[in-house]
Amino acid sequence: MTLTVAVIGATGFVGSHVVPHLASAGHRVIAVSRAGRRGIGWGERVEARAADVTTGTGLDEALVGADAAVHLVAIPRESKGSSFEAVNVRGTRRVVAAAERAEIQRLVHLSAMGVIDDPKLGYLDSKWRGEQAVRESSLNWVVLRPSLLFGEGDGFFNLVKATLRSWSPGIVAIPGKGDARFQPLSVEDLAIAVEKSLTDVDRAGSVYELGGPDWVTYGQIVDEVMKVTRMRRLKLPMPIPLISALTSVTDRILPVFPVSHDQISSLQRPNYTDLGAFERGFGVKPRTLDLAYLR
Repeated sequence: MTLTVAVIGATGFVGSHVVPHLASAGHRVIAVSRAGRRGIGWGERVEARAADVTTGTGLDEALVGADAAVHLVAIPRESKGSSFEAVNVRGTRRVVAAAERAEIQRLVHLSAMGVIDDPKLGYLDSKWRGEQAVRESSLNWVVLRPSLLFGEGDGFFNLVKATLRSWSPGIVAIPGKGDARFQPLSVEDLAIAVEKSLTDVDRAGSVYELGGPDWVTYGQIVDEVMKVTRMRRLKLPMPIPLISALTSVTDRILPVFPVSHDQISSLQRPNYTDLGAFERGFGVKPRTLDLAYLR
């Protein structure tokens, strides 16, 4: 099945991998971003259009001619002028409404592992409410909830690298015992899941929790980042309540601090699933964690 797919958030980390994957699979892609710019290497199957989910400007026009849509726009932490409510919640509702007006045949929505209806966990709560807007819509939808995503241009693993380089003079703080468990998934494998979610008719109304082939702890992630970047730091376990108290202050006075209070609080939520979930759901064995690109 060949589709015309509008990818909303096309120039972000995930979008920059999903767009070329869809194009290489033979689909026509409408790459939607705030500025409407083209990515490097996009071929003739990709058309760039501009739209802003926070205002709704351009969304209806961006979906003209699309059979299906992929919604990727979200922020992992708040900053001045950019809130969870505006982007992750109201932005998703605007996309859903525009997709309904355009009579889109399939909407694939990128959610997150650990989403929960709990206002104390800002990001996960906002992703939950955005997801509910999708699930309560009249659309043929599929929801994907990945664990940490790795690949060129990622946020999490590059942030660990930046923390080691710029914020850890010889010592790196580890939340708690460093045993928070994750299940990193390659963004290239996520792109496969997106394409199959668009084209397989019987996936409508499905929610998939996705992870890679291994569980890894935060401490092991730091070790792997140090290994590939050849940086050496002493890992110092710090009680989570202490880090939580620190980040509640840095959020207000030091917005460039590498981790937010909300992100520390979110460690209480599970960020992993069954090790066979991806292969069972999409028929492909996911790639093992490989951070060589951080070099």
